[in-house]
This record gives sequence, C-alpha cells and structure tokens, in this order.
Amino acid sequence: MAKYKNTKQITKSAKKEISDSKLHKYLIAIPLIALAIKFITMGNIQAGIWLGADGENYLTGLDGLIKDGFFSEEPLLSYWPAGYPLLMWPFTVFGQTVFYYVISAIQSVFFAYATYFFTNKVAKSSLKNFAFWISIIISFNPTLSLSSLAVGYEAPIAACFMMIAGIIWANTNPTLDRKLWLNVAYVGFWFSLATFMQPRFLLIATIIAVLWALKVAGTKNRIRIAALVISIMMVAPAIMIFRNIEVIDKATISTNLGVTMRIGAGPETSGGYDRKGPEVPCEPKAPATTVTDNELVVCVIKWYLTNPIDTARLSMNKAILFWSPWDGPLSLNGTMARNPWLKISPVNQIAKSNSDGQGLVFGFIGNAISWLWLVGQILILFFGYRSLRKLGANEKFFAQVLITPVLVSWLLALGTIGDHRFRVPTMSMSLALQVIAILAFRKKLSDRVG
Repeated sequence: MAKYKNTKQITKSAKKEISDSKLHKYLIAIPLIALAIKFITMGNIQAGIWLGADGENYLTGLDGLIKDGFFSEEPLLSYWPAGYPLLMWPFTVFGQTVFYYVISAIQSVFFAYATYFFTNKVAKSSLKNFAFWISIIISFNPTLSLSSLAVGYEAPIAACFMMIAGIIWANTNPTLDRKLWLNVAYVGFWFSLATFMQPRFLLIATIIAVLWALKVAGTKNRIRIAALVISIMMVAPAIMIFRNIEVIDKATISTNLGVTMRIGAGPETSGGYDRKGPEVPCEPKAPATTVTDNELVVCVIKWYLTNPIDTARLSMNKAILFWSPWDGPLSLNGTMARNPWLKISPVNQIAKSNSDGQGLVFGFIGNAISWLWLVGQILILFFGYRSLRKLGANEKFFAQVLITPVLVSWLLALGTIGDHRFRVPTMSMSLALQVIAILAFRKKLSDRVG
C-alpha cells in the first residue's frame, strides 16, 4: 500500500513538472511571437519607428546633444527631463539610417524580456494560474506593446515596472543574504532608469521601497533596504540636476512642472491640455521680473487650496481624462492621437467612414459605450486588486506593489493634467490586475454553476 502511495505521488509530481515545463515554454514563446510581429512591423514603417506624442521634442533634444554634447544649451533638454534623449544619444554612433531601427529594436527586446521575466516569476509562485494570460494580454495589447516601436518613454517604463514587480515578488519573504541585497540594488537600478526617463515616478519608487522594506524583520534592515533602493534610484535624477546646474544654473530636473500644473488649473478650464479661461495668477518675487518654475508650483497649489469647488470639479474631469478610452467621444482632450492602435481601431475606422459612422461613434451609443468602458476598467482593476489580496498575506503585499504605480500616476494627473497617455507607463501593472480579476470572476462563476 505504501509503495502504491509513493508511486502515485511520483506520478503526480512528474505530471506537475511536465505542466510547469510546458508553461515555461509558453512564457518564452508568447513574448517572442509578439517580438517577431514587431520586427515585421518595423520593416513596414518609415525608419522602423513611429513618433510618440512628444517624439519631436525628444529628437530636438537629441540633436542638441549630438551638436554640443552633454552640456548642450538646447532649451528642451532643460524644459523636459533630459533622460530619454540622453539614453538614445550613445546609439547615434550607428548613423541616422540605422539609429531608429536600433532604438525600436532595443525597446522591443527589452519589453519582451521584461514580460517573460515578470510572468516567469509569477509562474513560480502561488499565482501560477494567472501567468499565461498575463503574458498574452501584455504581449498583445496593441496600445502598450506597440508603444515600444515609438519614440517615447512609455513602453520602456512599463518594462521597468515588470522587472521591479518580478524581483520584489520573488523576494517577498527574503532571507537577509547577499542575493537579497543584489536584488535590492537591481530594483533601485530599474527605478533609476524609469525616473531618468520620467521623474514623476520618484514618488512611486519611494512608496514601493518602503512597502518592501516593511516586509523584512528588524528596523535596521528595513531602513537599509529602503535607503539602498532610494539612493540608487536617485543617481539618474542627480545626473539631470548636475547637467542643469551647469547649463542653466538651476538645481532642477526640469523646468516644466509649474507650467504643466498651471495648464491644468483655472476657474474655466477642463483640466486637459486644451485649457480655457484665465490662468492661475502668479507674480515674481522682487527684484526678479519673471516667475520661476518653483514659484508657479507654489501658486498653483495655493490656488487649489483656496478654490475647493473648482479643485473638486477639475479632479473629476482629470480622472475622466486619465481613464478615458483611446478613441471615441471621451478621448478628444488626450494626447494619444499617435497611438498605434488607432491605425487599426474599428471605432476609429467607423468614425472616419462617413457622417453616419461619425454620428454613431460620437452620439448617444458611442458615449454610452465609452462611459461603460471607462467605469468598467476601473471596477475590473479594483476587483483584481481585491481578489489578489484575499489569496494570502504575500499576495496582499503583491497587490499593493501592482496597484501603487497605477494609483499614484492617477493622483499625479490630478495635480497636473488629465491625459490618458499617463496610463500607458503603468499599464503592465494594471493589465496584470485586470487579468487576475477576469480569471477570478470566471472561477467564481464556475464554482456557482458547478
């Protein structure tokens, strides 16, 4: 009888190993298939790359670096964060003809590897059953995945978040050894890369570093983990601050924060880029004759605090703009007109077909579907978060790691400008939660029917 039980256990273990091996092959194949499709697409578009929403600005900054070097006085390198042009700069050695293909290829390979890395870590855990579909949805989501073929930071940052989430999930209950400290350094590096391209993720990095540190026993170890992640992360922003001190004599990452906040504020504006009405008043401090970026930030914050009704109205508008669909009547104030998905979107094709199609998309039916899509994706996101939390203590922590980038990006949009493009860098995290939601709902439905 004992022998029979042992045989049964061995058979069960062998089947599990075969199943795990098969899943691992899928997790390799899925991103590779998506990558192959991208390479084919590269061969069919001019220069192998599309321009993202701010593509021209990044290329103008890159031209300044090519012409004058690291301390170029090109205004856009100080107005916008210079990180993304600085990352592209070394690859100009390949020459103009090949350069764009190289950037497109590097971004796409990085995205494919990050997808595999993240889902492989998920597959080696209690969340194994979610790994396959997370890989499918992230790899073939047209807006997110095809963004790696555009001049822009969105897809690379989404890949950074997958690397970060994968490392942290694999070290949820870490042993305090050399391997852990290496992983802490890796997380700091990926956060540093993300904040180099978009400094607003500094806040996200700090929150996640603290959440992870709290999972470790001992106050000293908690401080060490949080401090190491944050100190490594700060290297990249420090490079941009150093550059701006030399070029414009200002210790700042960029000079556009106040301007951006001011665009999204005011008694008559909607909270998007298409602002209306008077600007938030802001006077320079004597003897200066021009308002600094920091002064603008303070003026806008004071305006929000002294105008609570307008603040509430703008917060609602910006939330709608942040979560709005990529096309249709709710998308008109966003900056995703160059979204690769719009090239094949059925909604976009119907709207362009004739006046009847336009009326359908922008009329009652189109508005109803857009609102359903907007509210639905938020509900699915939070259902996924709730479902993951209920699976256990570690899963609750992982749910916090996944949702933090999404919620903080939403919060930052409320303080600046409402734009659905700001969702893209964190879509790898939101899509993972939404996949978990759908599979959890399917299981719940199956259990009830069964």
